[in-house]
Amino acid sequence: MCKPVYNEENKYLGKRGINRDITEQKRGAEKLVKALFKAEESDRLKSSFLANMSHEIRTPMNGILGFTELLKELDTTEEERQRCIEIIESSGLRLLNIINDLVDFSKIESGLMKIVPTDFDIDQQLEELYSFFKPEFEKKGLHIAYAKSNLSKKNLLTTDLEKLTAVLTNLLNNAKKYTLKGQVEFGYEIKKDYLKFFVKDTGIGIKENCKKMIFERFIQADASFSKSFEGSGLGLSISKAYVEMLGGKIWVESEYGVGSQFYFTIPYKAL
Repeated sequence: MCKPVYNEENKYLGKRGINRDITEQKRGAEKLVKALFKAEESDRLKSSFLANMSHEIRTPMNGILGFTELLKELDTTEEERQRCIEIIESSGLRLLNIINDLVDFSKIESGLMKIVPTDFDIDQQLEELYSFFKPEFEKKGLHIAYAKSNLSKKNLLTTDLEKLTAVLTNLLNNAKKYTLKGQVEFGYEIKKDYLKFFVKDTGIGIKENCKKMIFERFIQADASFSKSFEGSGLGLSISKAYVEMLGGKIWVESEYGVGSQFYFTIPYKAL
């Protein structure tokens, strides 16, 4: 039961217990509204993500099935058959990448993804990435540059090579996808106790209000681009999870219409 409250002059001030109850109820209602809004926003993003994923899966599947049917035509020329095979192969790889992203994402969400550290030469691994991506960039009319370290000796690193490579591959694929002309540069810098990797491009850039969202689950930088650029939208969220598992952080600097620079760090101790 609430008791009346009086001041030193014995003037009645009301019932403090009632005021406290009303304040707590108000705060509880505000928290409930925020929770409901967050749940609705999460459901909206998941629905949008699932719709996008169904489109991303159907598109290569239609390519595989459609061009497989064309191969059955008896009057198909050798040149047409070769073109059909190339499209089927490309569609298959696209579908495989989507499935791999979904599998990796589910492992991260369930806590099943583990770190497997190994010792390796950083420069050698980045040289291999450069050699792999160079023909793809040139095919699109883009220049790719690898900023080599200024060390003459082998620069050895102990971390999960597979996850480090996956992050760089995701960032380079995004740079290639969203850069229509110009170049992409990647490499790393040696700091006191960490390595700072970077991937810079002269692509379409990212709007200011999208920078904080692009690493979130189910979110693409700009939904208006989804029709023009393929992708599951999971690459950056997976990259963020991997970098954090390796003990680092990831961020982006970008100017819309000019280009983007992605950076991430991982702990480093010279061996």
